[in-house]
Amino acid sequence: LMRLDLLEASVQTIYVTVWASPNVPLHLGKIENADETLRKHAGVRLQPPISTDRHSEMGNWTEREFKVTGNSWDVNSSDISVAGFGWLSLGLKGRATLKLWTYDSVEVVLREPLVLDRAPFLERPGFWLPQTIS
Repeated sequence: LMRLDLLEASVQTIYVTVWASPNVPLHLGKIENADETLRKHAGVRLQPPISTDRHSEMGNWTEREFKVTGNSWDVNSSDISVAGFGWLSLGLKGRATLKLWTYDSVEVVLREPLVLDRAPFLERPGFWLPQTIS
């Protein structure tokens, strides 16, 4: 279970590619509704892929702030790796400040991107899950 907020950006578009299991549900929403959504759906629609008993053992819900920059939308400039989840690749031309929320027991690392170029078929707005990626 994690949340990514865009706090500030010098650009209008940031490409975020989620590299995770297709069994991980993704939700798109507004920052101002995020706390209420978490309160209403934590442990049900929004939960780590573990039992609800373990949900309380994960630690405190905490935030980490990242400042990222990029030179092109066509190339991923940074990855945010989240232990046990996968990673988020960020493509942008400019700068942005992001806040990632997860449990304090989960390691989160900002790193150089593992996959530099994005495949053109992944460049779609919203969430899209391909049947197969080879």
